[in-house]
Amino acid sequence: MRPKRAKAYKKVMQFYQQNHGFREPYQILVSPEFVLEGAAKKIDIVKALEEVVGGRVRLFISHCGIRDVRTEGPNRDSAIATSKQFEKRRCPHRTPIAGAECTGEIVGPTNQHNYCVATQDDELRKKLRKISGMPLIHISHSVVVLEPVPKQAKEESLEQVQVKMGLPELERKMIKTVKTKARDAKAALAPRKHTKAMLAIRPKDTQLRDTQQTVSLEKDGVEIELHGCAVSRRGVFGYWALVVCTAGLAYVASVWYPGMYARLAMRPTQLAQASYIRVQQGDKQLALERVTASPSDGSFESGFGESKERVECNFTNKTELRAFSFRHHCFVFCPTFNAFFAVSQWKDAAWTRGTATQVSGLSNNVVVQRMRVFGKCNIDIQEKSYLQLLWEEALNPLYVFQVASIAIWCVEEYYYYSAAIFVISLASIGSTLVSTKHTARRVRAMANYVCAVRVLRSNVWSDMESSELVPGDVVDLAEPGLDVVPCDMMLLEGNCIVDESMLTGESVPESKVSVVSGDHVLESIDVAAHTFDPAVSRYIVFAGTRIIRARKARSSYPGFSSNSAQPFRATAMVLRTGFCTTKGTLVRSILFPHATKFRFYRDAMRFVWCLAGIACIGFIVNTINLHRLGVSPGEIAIKALDLITVAVPPALPASMSIGMVFAARRLRKAGIFCISPSRINVASKVAVVVFDKTGTLTEEGMDVLGVQTVSQTLREFDELQTEPWGLENTSTMQYPGEDAKVGGRGLSVDVALATCHSLSIVDGTLVGDPLEIKMVEFSGWSIDERNTTSDPHETPTITACPPQSSHQAIRVIMRCFEFAPELRRSSVVTSDLNGRQLAAYVKGAPEVIRDLCHPESVPKNYDTVLNTHTQGGYRVISLAGRMLDMDAAQLLNRKSIERDLVFLGFLVFENRLKPATASVLCELRDARIRTIMCTGDNPLTAVSVAQECSLIAPGTTVFVSHLKQPALCSSDGNMFVPLTSVEWKESTGQSIELDPVTLIPKSTDPHNACKTELNRPYCLAITGAAFAYLERHAQGTPAWKHMLMRGAVFARMSPEQKAALVDHLQQLGYISGFCGDGANDCAALKTADIGVSLSEAEASVAAPFTSRVSDISCVVQLVREGRCSIATSIACFKYLGIYSIIQFTTCCILYSYDVNLTNGQFLFVDLFAVLPITVCLDRFEPFSRLVPRRPTASLASKRVIASLIGHTVLTAGFQLAVFAMSASQSWYHAPEPATPGDPDSTPEKGDLNTILFVFSAFQYVFMGVVFAIGPPYRQRAIRNYAFVLVTASLLAFELGVLLGPLPGLRSLFGLVKVQVGWRFVVFGMAVANFVMCYFGERVVFPLVAAPAAKMCRLARLVFTGRLSEIARRNSTKGLIDAVDTDTELSGARIKPSLWTYLGHRPGRKEYKILAHMHGLSI
Repeated sequence: MRPKRAKAYKKVMQFYQQNHGFREPYQILVSPEFVLEGAAKKIDIVKALEEVVGGRVRLFISHCGIRDVRTEGPNRDSAIATSKQFEKRRCPHRTPIAGAECTGEIVGPTNQHNYCVATQDDELRKKLRKISGMPLIHISHSVVVLEPVPKQAKEESLEQVQVKMGLPELERKMIKTVKTKARDAKAALAPRKHTKAMLAIRPKDTQLRDTQQTVSLEKDGVEIELHGCAVSRRGVFGYWALVVCTAGLAYVASVWYPGMYARLAMRPTQLAQASYIRVQQGDKQLALERVTASPSDGSFESGFGESKERVECNFTNKTELRAFSFRHHCFVFCPTFNAFFAVSQWKDAAWTRGTATQVSGLSNNVVVQRMRVFGKCNIDIQEKSYLQLLWEEALNPLYVFQVASIAIWCVEEYYYYSAAIFVISLASIGSTLVSTKHTARRVRAMANYVCAVRVLRSNVWSDMESSELVPGDVVDLAEPGLDVVPCDMMLLEGNCIVDESMLTGESVPESKVSVVSGDHVLESIDVAAHTFDPAVSRYIVFAGTRIIRARKARSSYPGFSSNSAQPFRATAMVLRTGFCTTKGTLVRSILFPHATKFRFYRDAMRFVWCLAGIACIGFIVNTINLHRLGVSPGEIAIKALDLITVAVPPALPASMSIGMVFAARRLRKAGIFCISPSRINVASKVAVVVFDKTGTLTEEGMDVLGVQTVSQTLREFDELQTEPWGLENTSTMQYPGEDAKVGGRGLSVDVALATCHSLSIVDGTLVGDPLEIKMVEFSGWSIDERNTTSDPHETPTITACPPQSSHQAIRVIMRCFEFAPELRRSSVVTSDLNGRQLAAYVKGAPEVIRDLCHPESVPKNYDTVLNTHTQGGYRVISLAGRMLDMDAAQLLNRKSIERDLVFLGFLVFENRLKPATASVLCELRDARIRTIMCTGDNPLTAVSVAQECSLIAPGTTVFVSHLKQPALCSSDGNMFVPLTSVEWKESTGQSIELDPVTLIPKSTDPHNACKTELNRPYCLAITGAAFAYLERHAQGTPAWKHMLMRGAVFARMSPEQKAALVDHLQQLGYISGFCGDGANDCAALKTADIGVSLSEAEASVAAPFTSRVSDISCVVQLVREGRCSIATSIACFKYLGIYSIIQFTTCCILYSYDVNLTNGQFLFVDLFAVLPITVCLDRFEPFSRLVPRRPTASLASKRVIASLIGHTVLTAGFQLAVFAMSASQSWYHAPEPATPGDPDSTPEKGDLNTILFVFSAFQYVFMGVVFAIGPPYRQRAIRNYAFVLVTASLLAFELGVLLGPLPGLRSLFGLVKVQVGWRFVVFGMAVANFVMCYFGERVVFPLVAAPAAKMCRLARLVFTGRLSEIARRNSTKGLIDAVDTDTELSGARIKPSLWTYLGHRPGRKEYKILAHMHGLSI
């Protein structure tokens, strides 16, 4: 629901609360037509009503209403299921009346029971509006709407308030008269005097609304604002005049801040007349897009609007088609509503009536008009030219800063250094351009696809390119050249098998079937959704999927079956094209990834600004000093600006990504591919990883352990049969009084194993679910395709042939109902070759099949045997069947077939763990990374597997959730009542359970209570049903959070619930990961911070990371690389920061004598010392194991700041000490001007320059060693051979320069000969500096970081005056209690204390400081 609408509804309910006594839970009386309408629109009525009224609800329906629901409407079954959730409201009618009329009588003339009424009956709503205090709810365009408070009700409420205030009747009338006159006067004056001003400032005015619009891009998860703009000639002239006057700096600024140009050169205008659209997200402008206009010939009749609020909009001959594109989203202007709508929301008006494209196809006029709107049917990513990329890269702030630095250096005649930096910058830009171009071409090659297709238009089949397709086109899928689907299409005729691994990472082929008349598929499709509901997806072939086989068949869709020209076809209708497709959405997520909210990147820029601030301070100080020395103003400006280039090294921002580049390269070598490199650093902070079970923790394929059938005499299970022999005679029972046509006689377990599947045969190979393939192989039967009729065009049917030793007849699969996740079962209808002996076989989840079976066919020990298998870690599938009447079999629907079944037995699968699973989970647990299993399997099976692989630690008690009959709430509004609907029972059957509110263990048998069991650690196993119930009714409560914290296994979870689980964990503050292997996990993989897909496809876009390694060891590898990457980035960042401080200190000391480092010295330091060390620091490999402590990801953390400050003090202090010690020597000569009175003539060569350069050169190398920290996140420095070689070479070279008789090197660097003894002093000081920095980085700085941070926070509170205020609110005893008492699970609030603000638990000394400051005693 939109925030604006939610706010309006909240005000409405507040009115009824304040004036009519409405309280939660709100009692809503639902009429039958409302239930039927909700079922038709596929609305979750309970959830929708809770959202509308903004609180808990109790839903009622009368007995007359129940009768209407059961007898009316095409959606009767769904409506009945919904109404079962409501409470029954007794009515006095012995003879039922209309449900709406009954609802009105229950409400009565005054609504004394404070009912809200949900009804679609216009007459009833009209009648109830006359009642004061009557909230009315109805459904409009698939949206549940709460009617606003009637004007009459507001006036009556105001009058009642005035009466309570004791106002006389005369005064009340006078007030009413004055208000009426004031309203009339305001309305009369507004058009004449205040219209323009009001329209300019009132956000709710129509004209202002016409200039801007808010659009929610649900596929991208963002909300944008569209602002209409037109070109202002004065503004454009002023902008370019500013660019000329600032020598292009204004243009550069407008590139960095895109909103600058729009504000200067554009003026606001109405959306209908806008030539440009300014796209904003909050206060940040994202783009300025040009609006294009094309003529409309009137043939384009479309429906635009949100997925749940479709709007009919006609484009007539007099209307232009105005559109613009933003991030490959195309928006079209709708004149009727004066707003833009995304073309991804377009749905043909005929589709909403369930009618596909006519049998003759689209007409040419319609095709032309739709092509103008949707464009080419192709995901074509326009590549930028090298010139464009070069211009954009050159305007990057980093390179602009480098250009400015080079200009300053050239003025100072540092030509060699400037040339070297220029060459390096060119090489960097060139490398970036080549890499960017290569990546763009790779993504374009993956996304772009054009092929030849056969299309039906104007009743003529013609060949054309797939790029010319538009929504509504009918395409022949059986065309030989069509291997890959070019767009999202719905099957109208025939069937096909496709490979969707490119989209989902799931290598198992999927079967697609054509729509059937009466399925209401087309009208229920939400074209604006990222993907479709599983019940709809079976009819959809998605863009980018490969067609394995397309088979022609006679269509059952209206209009096509009557076409005699081609009675057998495999056709599909285009639904979405280009970037509107599912593939297009995934490609767009690669091109425009979500901004990563990671503290490291934010803190990095803050640190750069801190260095800039230091540079500004140095700029001011040295300007004053140079002016004091009498240096010329031009020289002062150059030297001061040069100091800024020293303090802010250009390579500093680039150092953030170097570690990620090397990490991504190592991951690629390990078979882990990354489409979002920034996520590598995020992996360092992962605190919880959610794993799928089958195919992820366990082997992909299961082996059949055996079949356990039912004894025909004892009604108990027989022994488990591990061979298929003898299964044909195991299930021929007949129950007393049962009709032979629908009984159990004639059913056989081996026939169920051989036929109850949806496998296909492609080139003689079985294709489909691996589990079903294993089942058929175990049965010993062979699967074949054959024609059962004489018509050669008839689609071959799947037949099952028994082995030669069997007496069974060949069975033909006549109808197949594929596995439905929401039903958790699949079924088939089989017969012999003569079409007789019809039988239905069903397989599915044991708890589902049991409810569908005849009670007398279910064994007595059903639960015992099932629990034995599931606790053993086996996967169990129930088999059942029934005989069918030959005359009625084809007329029965799925629901009618899958009832009154005869239970046949259990099919038991053995799912082995992957070899690496247990060791990886133990390593993650030792690293204190929480692991969770989330699967669609049975909860006890999942618990057993979790215990076997050590996901649940040994000795841990497991409590499994059991959902009782849901109770929404009690009459007294007790919020804990919904929690009592979920029972938590011990998994092995011990007499222990959890309190449903506190989730604390308690014994169910106090006489035999086992105290040790109550004190053992425990965890939870939650079923999908309990998760959905608690999510709806208990979300946000302490019990809900406790469940998420304790949950180790989540079973029977749907794909949407998996994604919801990850989202809820993120809301608790977890950096979460998800590891899965297929299509069911796509939503969770996208939701998680770190999504890892185990897939063979390198180009899969199902997750940020795709691993070719088939086990979960890739998760450990990814976390290790993430920790190494973030540790490397921080170490490199600190090194470059200290390097700039060292050089800044050196230059400041030299500037005090109006000298500087020479050109050769700058070259050596930057190119031959710092750059190689920086690169080698980034080449550290990850440590061999994970440790419990996660690395910091913030440059503003206590340890990082303490380290930077400490090293700054030490390095700058030692430089100053060396300078002071040298200046006190008798041989030392201070720099002096060569020409007296001319400070600019001071030579750079001298004792001061030599000593500071040599000493600082040692500092650069030694600081590299200091920051070369190895374990626990990186390998030891000695293992980084490149780093050891570089540092050793640099130290040897510098020692040679310092101690060796090498006059050539001294002249190269502009050095002078220094006294021999003093050289050893300089080297000793450098070693002492290294020892102190090394000891400080390893020991001192981490120890003092936390206390220093707390003292700084305390000082800040004292300085701001907030400490006294906090102390007044908290006594010392209250302080100690607040600190030492943990928050209770019931959510009891603790008073905020001082240390709540400090963010740390105080020590004893800090208590004494606080007491002493405020005169408190402890």
